[in-house]
Amino acid sequence: MSDQQRPYGSEDPTQRYRPVNQPAEQPPGMMPAQKPTWEAAPKPPPPEPRLDIGRYWAGAAATVLVCALLGFTASVIFDEVFGIELIPPPDVAGGGDDASWAAAGALFALAAAIVLNLLVVVAPRPRMFFGWLVGLTTVILAVLPFTGNPDPLSGAMTALVWAVLGIAVASMLGSVITRTLVVPTVPPR
Repeated sequence: MSDQQRPYGSEDPTQRYRPVNQPAEQPPGMMPAQKPTWEAAPKPPPPEPRLDIGRYWAGAAATVLVCALLGFTASVIFDEVFGIELIPPPDVAGGGDDASWAAAGALFALAAAIVLNLLVVVAPRPRMFFGWLVGLTTVILAVLPFTGNPDPLSGAMTALVWAVLGIAVASMLGSVITRTLVVPTVPPR
């Protein structure tokens, strides 16, 4: 009844390839003009990932808050506890060094969240590009305190604060995007 080598007959559900130029049925005793060529059955395009916007921006807002507190805490610890004056970021609001570090941490996290959201929409591998962007921005911000003629200790501690802020932004937003980027599954055929 059936061939042991082909238990499903010619309708093998595990067959991935189909003949391209072989007629559906050949008359008995006729030889085909050419051997059939095989090509892979077309695969459906992969589903596009989508971002759960509400959860993403809730996580981004929490990241902004944590980074603001991190900048404020670093300023208080170094300036007040250890007596090491950090080189402050520009104080646009006139709130003092502590407030300017809080604002700098918050702005860094907010800018990173906006960039990550845009990368998810336009880039093929948003996490990779985001990691590079945050890493290079952190390096630039950490090197800037050394551009003038600063006290070496103040410059080093300021660079350390920027490095900690960069690591915090990258790790928190990386975790947020992992939990909020939804990749739809394709049902098996």
